[in-house]
Amino acid sequence: MEKPLQNPPTETVQEKDNTSDQDFNQRVNVASTLMLELYRVLMGAFLVIFVPQNCDDTVCSIDENIDRSDVLSRIALSFNAFTFLAFLALYAIEVKRENTLITYLEVNKFNSGDDVSVGEALQKLDPIKKDLILNFDQYYQKVGYSCSGIFIANSVLSSIVVYSNYLDSKTITVYLTNLLFMSLKVYDVYNTVNTKPNIFYSAYMKNKIQFNDVDPDKKIDTSEVKS
Repeated sequence: MEKPLQNPPTETVQEKDNTSDQDFNQRVNVASTLMLELYRVLMGAFLVIFVPQNCDDTVCSIDENIDRSDVLSRIALSFNAFTFLAFLALYAIEVKRENTLITYLEVNKFNSGDDVSVGEALQKLDPIKKDLILNFDQYYQKVGYSCSGIFIANSVLSSIVVYSNYLDSKTITVYLTNLLFMSLKVYDVYNTVNTKPNIFYSAYMKNKIQFNDVDPDKKIDTSEVKS
């Protein structure tokens, strides 16, 4: 006598659906936030170009700011471009890291988020995938710290050029606003990377959610690994 077909466990199906919904929502959040982030780094890196400055008692055009011929301005513009490229590299690693976390981990409010507990949860993941997560996190830390130093140097160098061509109060207002754009990003990166090895904060979910568990469909059978 044939056995009736059994339906898949309801909890397993629902668990997969919840994981898919969480992953989709997180990726949408990353894509929408990234556009604002790129605008922020553009305005915050090219301070010499976008801050109003004095050209014959009128505000300089963007072309005039770009075409400055004095040595200091050329150096500052070059460093503006270098800063922008450095932060583009940071964003590239940041997005890769975020997608890796979204793919292999999840936010589980029922699990502890301390370094040891998350480390134990990572044992349920394939070792290659676990190393991928840790490597991306380390890359992000190193590039994040480097970009913080580059940002400070760019701010100091650009301020010399900007204030040597001071126009009016708009010069200060726009300079400080653009500087604030980048300062908030640098501060956010620092808070994201300045953690223990197994603490993975999202770089895009602004309530600083923590990935503290492995996606159910990415877990391996740890009993087989031990045997």
